[in-house]
Amino acid sequence: MVLNAREAMPRGGVVFVRAENVVLNAQEQPSLPAGEYVRVSIADQGAGIAKDVMPKIFDPYYSTKNRGNQKGMGLGLTICHAVVQKHGGAIAVKSEVGRGTTFDIYLPAARKLGGGEKKPAAAVIPWHGRVLVMDDEEAVRVVLGQMLEGMGHSAELAADGHEAIEIFKKASSLGRRFDVVILDMTVREGMGGLEAIQALRKIDPGVKAIAMSGYVDNLVILEPERHGFKEAMEKPFDAGKLLETLSRVMGGSPGTKAGA
Repeated sequence: MVLNAREAMPRGGVVFVRAENVVLNAQEQPSLPAGEYVRVSIADQGAGIAKDVMPKIFDPYYSTKNRGNQKGMGLGLTICHAVVQKHGGAIAVKSEVGRGTTFDIYLPAARKLGGGEKKPAAAVIPWHGRVLVMDDEEAVRVVLGQMLEGMGHSAELAADGHEAIEIFKKASSLGRRFDVVILDMTVREGMGGLEAIQALRKIDPGVKAIAMSGYVDNLVILEPERHGFKEAMEKPFDAGKLLETLSRVMGGSPGTKAGA
């Protein structure tokens, strides 16, 4: 959301971030019950959002920005909205054309830190391998690459299915096969993961692939094995989820069947 605020000010400005405890009365925020919340406010000094645009800002792929190397595909606010909702919160927006925009994020407050018994950590196999990541969002590719390298893996990045296939094909011809391929299902104006995995399996029938998508009702995410994938991850996911999934798929050593 801070990146979104920054991009709203191409000529410069200040992004203000503030967090405070608040008590909401009934119907003060229509989607939230009365109670105690933490409100995180992110305010920019940009051009503001027109009234006719406001209802669309959380829609997937909707964006008022021109496409370009440094611009996303309009999923940033959609993902933020989904994450906040999954945590029992909500996002409210106030904007004035020519004056800027403020996003207020409400999250349920807790009186004490969570306690109780901790779930045992899932067994993680410390195998480091070569991973190919395909996602049309540059920010997602970069973050995933950094996460993978932080775990000790080497990562190569592709912006769409066509690029992923070329990288995979070249690596295979050099005898430097990838241990795991992570493919995004939805690529705007390009080849997505479902089509890409079919081509990759022709090059290497034993390819181990993980599907990822921000759409929880995607059929591949619901039934990955039916579509040629070993596992699936719903966006957004954290490093722990990535580590566990890679561990299951890699199976401990290169060239072995997942779970072997």
